[in-house]
This record gives sequence, structure tokens and C-alpha cells, in this order.
Amino acid sequence: MTMALTPDVIFTDLDGTLLDHNNYSFAAALPALALIEEKSIIWVLNTSKTCAELNPLSKKLGNRYPFIIENGAAVVVPAGCDLLANVEMEWVDGARHKQFAPKRGDIVALLHGWREEKGYQFLGFSDFDAQNLQEITGLDIADAELALQRDYSEPICWQDSDEQWQRFSEDLREVGLQALKGGRFYHIMGPANKGVAMSWLVSCLFPTGPAPRVIALGDSGNDVAMLALADVGVVVRSEHHEPPEISGPNGDIIVTEKCGPAGWNETLLELLK
Repeated sequence: MTMALTPDVIFTDLDGTLLDHNNYSFAAALPALALIEEKSIIWVLNTSKTCAELNPLSKKLGNRYPFIIENGAAVVVPAGCDLLANVEMEWVDGARHKQFAPKRGDIVALLHGWREEKGYQFLGFSDFDAQNLQEITGLDIADAELALQRDYSEPICWQDSDEQWQRFSEDLREVGLQALKGGRFYHIMGPANKGVAMSWLVSCLFPTGPAPRVIALGDSGNDVAMLALADVGVVVRSEHHEPPEISGPNGDIIVTEKCGPAGWNETLLELLK
């Protein structure tokens, strides 16, 4: 009797992980991307980016699978992808969404109300135009415009005291929202995370047969839930911050030697050999 081979499935963060923090290049990861393609491994982008950003970016990366947007707020099956055909999902702008979080419009209305009433000092994406965002992030204008098109979260720059932050965090908790720290912003969103969305998608992609080996790669605090739930969590080293702590992981944790896409590439080549 032959044993069924355990399939691999890969979930990856983008900025600072597969994409270089400074110039958003993935050139250093091309050898591992070629191996993933050669082995027909399903690999899923799991990011704080928006659906509007991921539509062109997934094409550029040659990724034709469902993706996870806005820190786990929704799984998106893009147009032309026939996976998860029998799973009930909501249609949003020509793609199918499985939502794990409240809509952004409701979050923004609440935050602006608090800013008015309680005097909290912060700026959110709803206050920016593409040029403002370009100056803060270094994105080009077209990419900045896509980043502003959000569905489930409102990234903010906090400009107030630590004491006010404690009050603000408490207000968020009381209404069932959270502030998730990303590379540059706090993402104000519902109680979703990259790990919950990843687990749901794995169960839909592999409903029968041997459970896959789930490999997840990320570099910052908003990746912790995903890394902790994976069979292999790969913490991609950053030049800009310390590796996040992964407490009580489900599987093995690896910290890359190299930073960003070079570390991503080296570790995946090793794991997939």
C-alpha cells in the first residue's frame, strides 16, 4: 500500500517578506517562485494590502490563486479562478469574498466621530490623497491610489500621547475592533487576523485527503497569528525591526538568515527541496 504524499500549501506576507521593504522588488525570490510553479504548489498572498492592489500584483507575481486581504478581513477568489466554486461567498466588484470583518465605511464613521468628540489626534487613509500616501510610503502614485481603495480596514498614523492611545485602544475593544500594527500604520479593523482566514482557506482547499503541510512566511506583528498556526512558520528577517515573538506556535518556527525576499527565497528552496 502506498502512502499518500502530504501536499504543501504556502501563505506569504508581501511587504518586507516577498517584496523588498525599500523598493518592493521580488527579484531575489525568483528561484523559489520558479520551484513553486514547477511543483504546482498552491501559494496564497496573505497581506494587509487591498483587493484593488492585489489584482494587478498577483498577475505580476504570476499567482492565480485566491488571496487574503487587509490582514485577514476577507478571502478573495478573483475573477477567472475556479477554486472554491461550491463555497458560499459574496460577490464584490466581480470577485467572490468570504468576509471575516465589518466594512470600512462603518469603521471610518466611528473613528471620525471619536476624533470630533474625544479629541484623538490621528490621520487615517480617509484623510489622505494619493500624493500624501506616496510621500509617506514611497509607493508610486498609481499604487498609492490602489492602496486607498480599502474595503474592511482603516490604517492610521497615531499623533497623540501614549495615554490617549490607551484610551483609544479601550474604546476600540468596547466596540469589537482592534488596532493591528503593520510596518508603517496601525490598521483599525474587526477581530479578524491572517491566521483565521488562512485556516478557513486551508479547510476549503483541502476538504478531503491528507492534510497539507502549511508553510507561512511573514516579517512583522500582523503576521504572528498566521505564523503561529502554520506547520512551519518562517519569520523573515527585517533590516527595519526585530523579528516578532511567536508564542505557543502550532509547528516549527524558522528565522531566516537573510532579510526580505532573499531570506524568503533561501528558506523556501531549503524547505521544498
